[in-house]
Amino acid sequence: MYRYSYDATRVGDWSLAREKYQLIQNALQLLLARIEEWNNTALEHGAVTQPYEQEEADLRNMIAWGQERLDHSELTTIFVSGISVASVRYIKAALLYRIWLREAEVEQREAAAWPSTVVDALRASIQPLRDLAASISQQPSDLLNELRLGLAPTGLAEGEWDVFVCHASEDKEEFVRPFAQALREARLRVWYDEFTLTLGDSLRRSIDRGLARSRYGVVILSPNFFAKDWPQRELDGLASLEVNGRKVILPLWHKIDAAGVRAYSPTLADRVAASTSESMNRLVAAVLSVVRPTGGT
Repeated sequence: MYRYSYDATRVGDWSLAREKYQLIQNALQLLLARIEEWNNTALEHGAVTQPYEQEEADLRNMIAWGQERLDHSELTTIFVSGISVASVRYIKAALLYRIWLREAEVEQREAAAWPSTVVDALRASIQPLRDLAASISQQPSDLLNELRLGLAPTGLAEGEWDVFVCHASEDKEEFVRPFAQALREARLRVWYDEFTLTLGDSLRRSIDRGLARSRYGVVILSPNFFAKDWPQRELDGLASLEVNGRKVILPLWHKIDAAGVRAYSPTLADRVAASTSESMNRLVAAVLSVVRPTGGT
């Protein structure tokens, strides 16, 4: 369950180009607006206190500090002395939230049949936000999980998945399809191509979106997997999310042993893995023990 916390530990100094700090400022303002909306909604429905009162105060202080610097047009660089862990985590959360909003907007414009060149130009505007978020090694504020569960705008929350199933298509019939279905029956939100993709979807963009918005990636390692380029690209995408000690990749060995995996990837061979020779119930339980360690739904 989410609880407010504030880590005032200083992690060093930041020096950012004015344009990059303006991206951060805009993202923080959007995050604040959403928090304010839920605080007001809670009061309107009888709450005695605002649920995100402290978070709102933190964000207001950060935005006021940034605006004071940005108001000096002669400053081409914004210098932050001794930035705290809490501030960095708020910034990371705000950038990711801004990315989600922008992606949802692009999808809406695409669905409304805007010209493809215009849609591509809008999509390109997301990349600087991604680059900035990726440059921050700290994990985002826990407030981001609140965004996933309740703060996201209509239609965005459905785009969040617990697990991304990474596999070779040759393994679908025998194992992957029933495994993905079993995960779904366990009430996990599963990104699996046959569940998620619809006629006319862009395969690359849909997979990129699934990788970016999934908490974990279940990777079915097999001789077929290592023989193909595309599944390994998906694996590379999941590996890029493993920063600052975060575990994302959950490996399953299918018709392959440790020696076989090591021949392709010593790093993967060193990870604790489950084997598809085990029962489906045990495999699902192993995934649930990581994704939902307290047994919650």
